[in-house]
This record gives sequence, C-alpha cells and structure tokens, in this order.
Amino acid sequence: MKLTQIRDLIATAETGSLRAAARHLGVTQPAITRSIRELEQELGTPLFERHQFGMQPTATGRIMLERARAVQEELRRAREEIAQLQGEMTGDVRVAMSTIATFALMPQAVRAFRATHPRAVLKFVESLYQPIEAQLLSGQIDFFVGPFSDQGRASRVTSETLFTNRRVVIARKGHRLVGATSIAQLTEAEWVKQALPDRQSEGDFERPFIQAGLPMPNVIMHTTSATATLLAVANGDLLTSVPRQMLDAPVSRDLFAVLPIREDLFAAPICLVRRTDLSLTPLAEFMFDMFRRAGLQYGRKTGGLGAG
Repeated sequence: MKLTQIRDLIATAETGSLRAAARHLGVTQPAITRSIRELEQELGTPLFERHQFGMQPTATGRIMLERARAVQEELRRAREEIAQLQGEMTGDVRVAMSTIATFALMPQAVRAFRATHPRAVLKFVESLYQPIEAQLLSGQIDFFVGPFSDQGRASRVTSETLFTNRRVVIARKGHRLVGATSIAQLTEAEWVKQALPDRQSEGDFERPFIQAGLPMPNVIMHTTSATATLLAVANGDLLTSVPRQMLDAPVSRDLFAVLPIREDLFAAPICLVRRTDLSLTPLAEFMFDMFRRAGLQYGRKTGGLGAG
C-alpha cells in the first residue's frame, strides 16, 4: 500500500468523484482511477460504489477511509513534531471546545500561546465531545476542552478536571420572574431549550424539575444554537438554563438577569481530554498547558474545584 493511494482514497471520498479528486490533487483522472483500482485489488474488495453522479464508499471503504485518515494525520503530526523539535515552531494546533470553554478559557489561552508562538496556526472547532470523538481518536483534533464524563468511555482517552460547573436560569431584564428563588415558582413559565448533541447532557435541563417532583418545564422552543437560545430569551418572555460561563461575555451581562434559584442545577465538569496512546506535538502540548492554566485560574476565581 502506497501513501499516494491513501491520499487518493481520501480525496475521492471527500470530493465524491474521480474527476473532482484529480482536479483537487492536481493529477490526471486516469492516475486516480488506476490508484484506486490497484488498492481495491490489493485489499480484495470494492472500496467505492460507482454511480452516475459520483462515488460513495462501501462498508469496507468506510473502514479503510477511517484508517487512511488516521495514517495521514499521524504523518502530518510526525512532520510537524520533527520540525518543532528542530526549533521551527510552526504548524497547526487543532482544538475542539465547547461553548463554555470558548467563553471562559479560550481568550486567555490564546493570548498566552500567541505571545510565545506567533507563527503557529490555531484551528478551533466549537463542539461538545460526542460529535468530535472520532476526530480526536483519529488524530484530526489534538485535544478537547469542555464538559466531559468518563463513565462508559473507552480507555483510549484520558481526562483531567479543570473546574466544576453549574447551570443558572436566566431571563431578559425586566421579566416578571426575575425575583424567583425556587424552580417551584417557574412551573407556569415558558422555556427555550438548547438541544445538545451529546449523551452526557441529556436530561440536564429537566433534572431539577424531576428531583423536585415538579411537572416538566413547558418548552415551547427548541434550538441547536447557543446564539439562537440567548436571542430568544433576550427578545421575549422565555426562560432558559445555561452554564454560568455563558454570561461571561459583556453583552450577556447587559441583556440578561440571573434568577436567584436556590436549587443546585447540575452541569458536567469542564475537562481537558486527549488520547492516551498519542503524544501531542510540542506546540499542541504547549497549548494544552495554556488551557490547563486558564482553567485552573478560572476555577479558583469562580469557586470551582480545580484539579491539582
């Protein structure tokens, strides 16, 4: 198996056709066709289903594609690590962050990183853990910062807690319920709920009502966006519950009131997560440490329980 075949396999899958893959790579279409055919002959199985309007990976093709991407990322990482060890501190650092980490930690971590490594390129993806888990395991993402629970997780990742977390109920300023001190006073309210694509977060929104033996909140709007959720609350009579870091931005403090609810509203701890079997490049390791420092400082400042 040749590295050019791995390159061609990935390009064909990502562009959807041999012609587009050839154009993307700057080679001829017959060369791509021959490369894919030879790889299929070597493996003894078709890797693509050929249709009139494109090519789709077969079941075995998807398995091979996942491994090919991992190989490609390992080679990229190796080249960058060798260059960095030789003193050339350039290359990419790829980080996935939750919205909480973006608001609370990213600015401080980036300032510290850029002060030392101005030539490096930072690539951030805003996401929870579950949607990016495969990319973390394949090496496409260096590490994750955000809410994480290791219950039921494979041992291929390791995590360290930066600080504990909690949710707050918010409303627009001037809302009739801004003085409520218990969720029992919110049973008649209408809510907007951000639907989070992560199993860890399922039930966080409703848990306080269940624990108090109250009816489920009257959710009249569902979103998949933190921005849409905040806009809905700011421009109407809806309530929502969000991690408290969502209010760190000045615009949030100006628009919203935090209800002084006495019940504890659970949120998963904020963690750093990385693969156990893969060392980070020196640049990625430095950025990992900058997020660690930012997280521990934030935890001390807000009363969260930091690690170490």
